[in-house]
Order: sequence, then structure tokens, then C-alpha cells
Amino acid sequence: MDQDGLTNPATNKTESGPLHNVDINVAPHVERDLSVLLPSGERQVARDVESQHDGLNDEEDQDGSVSVTAGAQKAPKKKKKKSKGQKGAKPTGFEEYYVDAPLTPEEFEEEKALYDESRTFSERIETAIQRYKAKRNMKSEHSDIFDKYMVFGGIDSGPKMFSGGLDTKTFESKTAAEIAIMTATNFVNSDKDDDDADFVVDFDGCVKGFLSSRLPWAYELLTEKQIAFYTSVVRNFLNYLLHHDVCPEYKDQINAARVSCDRAEKELWVIAQLSDQMPGDFNKACSTIFGGFYESSYTQDQTWAQGVELHFGMRPETARKMFKTGLAAQGTDETIEQFQRQESEQSVHVTSTLTTGLEVTEIIFADAEIRALYDDQKMGSKCLGRMKARTWDNPAAAGEDLTEEEEATAAPKEIKTYEFWVEDSLLQKLCVGMKFETTVRQLSFGISYLDAITATYCSFYQVLPNEKYLGWREHEYLPPRGPMHPDMPPITWDMYNEDLGGDDEG
Repeated sequence: MDQDGLTNPATNKTESGPLHNVDINVAPHVERDLSVLLPSGERQVARDVESQHDGLNDEEDQDGSVSVTAGAQKAPKKKKKKSKGQKGAKPTGFEEYYVDAPLTPEEFEEEKALYDESRTFSERIETAIQRYKAKRNMKSEHSDIFDKYMVFGGIDSGPKMFSGGLDTKTFESKTAAEIAIMTATNFVNSDKDDDDADFVVDFDGCVKGFLSSRLPWAYELLTEKQIAFYTSVVRNFLNYLLHHDVCPEYKDQINAARVSCDRAEKELWVIAQLSDQMPGDFNKACSTIFGGFYESSYTQDQTWAQGVELHFGMRPETARKMFKTGLAAQGTDETIEQFQRQESEQSVHVTSTLTTGLEVTEIIFADAEIRALYDDQKMGSKCLGRMKARTWDNPAAAGEDLTEEEEATAAPKEIKTYEFWVEDSLLQKLCVGMKFETTVRQLSFGISYLDAITATYCSFYQVLPNEKYLGWREHEYLPPRGPMHPDMPPITWDMYNEDLGGDDEG
């Protein structure tokens, strides 16, 4: 007898054992052919269908799927793993409404020691930068703009030299402040803390210079979303400094720098829009008529341009109509009279051409009378306002090549003022202080126009000496090479200096 109470195949009964005292009758599995109940003509069809079904089951088994038959236990279903895309993305810390969590009492005491005013500014800002980067999930685009901002601000980027090996035992014996300093990859050279150093701490000036001068040079600013991203990275770091009270003595500067970020986000997007709109239809019409940059630039009537959408230049007849409309709306009686007389005499000409920088000093929108004139005449031209500007020298431009004597005797440049007629739709985007690099042409009957604009800058445009510092390295003098021939005596520093007429210090 089976000790486990298993079924005896001879009697088909379960014998009792030490574990089972209940008799269980198990009927043998009988497979019945139900096709015998079908008419003889349909039996073969049923068998064919059954054989096809068996063949499909065999193919499924070969593919690794589970086939279920009568009397067999169903295999448990495997749970589908969620893809990574279905899981919530880890916040980067740069989201629009992201706010740093409040500090715990332990964190407060720790940061109180890290940012104590007894430590130099260089030490505190180093620690803040390192801890900031550790608390942000920086992607490559975040790191790229942040590192450029750091380097522009005089913060060196890269591993700290001569820091020695860092292991667990080293960390166990150090405080949080010491660990932050040892692991910093952005650091300030200690010489910047010297009283006689040429460096000053200026958060607002650095932000203005970076966003108005360096950023447009390093990146193509084409979309509003792209510009908002760049300014948000800088603003995010400034918010961190305020939240953690890193340098309370510069709190006013940091708040001013945040305002500059907001101004840059707005003005850089305006500049991107104006790149293909300025100097406006009226000034383009003047340029077309009076031999300027846009003369003969209209190509839509050329055979090769048929079917191609081009938005450059304008027809000469359209330009003349647009010019006379603007002259009638904004010109004085004296100006209109002079133009009519010179036009009849065919003596209209350009009296001066000046390539210069301009700074907007005043914006005057069209008054009700001018707007009514355009509405009553149902003119196709856009309503004209006025923009006043003065000459401006770009500090980033190369200066004149003068000798010391010429510079000493040179007279200061004269600041000239101009008034231009520009469409109201463009004036609404401009602001006082914005700057242009352009060519100004003055006409014989008294008006001036913008011939072509080559560059546009923010109202707070600044060029800092930091621009020259970028990529600068200490000079390194290579030692003199050995003799070129075995019979030649070795080259020494004395021989090297004697040939150059220098001293031993190189």
C-alpha cells in the first residue's frame, strides 16, 4: 500500500495512508467523439476543422505561448511592466512654479555654518554653487548655459587642482562645509578676495552683460520658449541664493538681477521679432526710391521667382505710394513744399550717409488726427509714428587705430540726434534705451531715414571686461630644446636669452 494514500492503479481507488483517510474515486478521462452525432456528410468537415485547430495550437506552442486544454490548469498571467514613459518624470528643479522645500532645523543650522559671514564671499559662493548643482537635476542644456554664465561671472569651471584623493575616511573626518569645498567643480580663485584686486561683486551688472551681450552671441535666439529657458536658468540660481541666504550683503543686487532677467526675457524676444521687420515699411520705401540698401531688391516679378514666396523688398510703385502717404501724414508744410519743388526740378538727392550706432531716446505714437487720416483715406499703409534717437558707440566695436599723440589731441565725438518715421505697430514693441547698428541717410528736403539695420541690442546692453577674460590663460614658457646634433653643446637659458637680448626671467 502507498504510504501517502495515492490511487492504486489496479483498483482505481485511493487507499488510506497516514496523511489521507478519505476515499476519493477518480474517473478516468474519456475523450468522446461527438462527430458521430453529425450526419455522415458533415463528419469529415468537423474532423478537418478539428485538425486545423490542433495545428494552430501546435504553432502557438512553438512560439512560446501557453495553450490551454480541457482538464489542464491555466498558467498565471504575467503582469505587464510599465514603461519608463508611464512613470512620473523626476522634477529638474527648473519648472516654472518650482519652489525649494522649506529647510529643516538641522539643514538650517548646517547652512548657517556654511554661509556664515565670517567666511569670505569666495568660499560661500563656491559652496552655494556646488550644493545648488547637487539639488538640481541638470540636463545637458541646463549645464551648458549655467557653466557659460559661471565662467562669464569669473567663476572657474573644472576639477580643483592639488586637492588629493577623496575617500570615505576623508569625508568622515570633515564637516559639511569642508566637504562642499573639497568636491566643488566651480570655484573662485582666492586672489579675487584681495583688497587690491581688480574684481568687484556685481550680480546685476554680470547678469545684464551676460544676457545682453554674451547670450545672443553664443546662441541663436529664435523662439520665445527658447529665450524663456535661458533666462529661467539664471533666475533659478539667483532664487536659490536668496532662499538659502548665501550672501545677505548682496541681497539688493540679486533682486535687481532678477528684474534684469525679466527684462531680458521680454526684450530678447522683441529683438528676435524685429530682425526681419525693422526698419519698417516706410524706411524700406525710402531706401528703395532713393538708392539705398533695398533699391532693386524686389525679385517677385522675375521669371525665376515665380511660385516662390519671397518677402524681401517692394515694388517701386508701391514704395512711392507708401512714401508720399507717410510724407502727407507726418511731414510739415515746409517739408512737403520743399519736396514738391525739388521733385519738379528733379533735384531730390541724399545729402549725407552715416553708418553708426543709435540709441532710442523717445517714442511718439501717431495722434488721433493722423490715425483719422489713414482711416478716412483707407490707405493700405500702416499708421506712422515717430522715433527719436541719438548716436551711440558700441563698446564692443573696434576703436579707431590712432597713435597716442592722435588720441591725446582727438576731439570728443559729436553726439547727433535724429527723428525717424516708423510704423506704430513696430514702435509698440520698442522701448527707450534700445540700440541699433544702422546706416542713416539724410535727404535734401530735410528728412532722415533708416537705410538698413544690421544689429539690435537690449536697452540695458553692457559689455564687460569679462568678455576679454573668456578663454584667457596664463603664459607658459617652454624650456629650450636639447641639441639637435650629438656634437653640439646643450642649449641653456643663458644662450637663449643672449640671442634674444633678454634676461634670465624670460
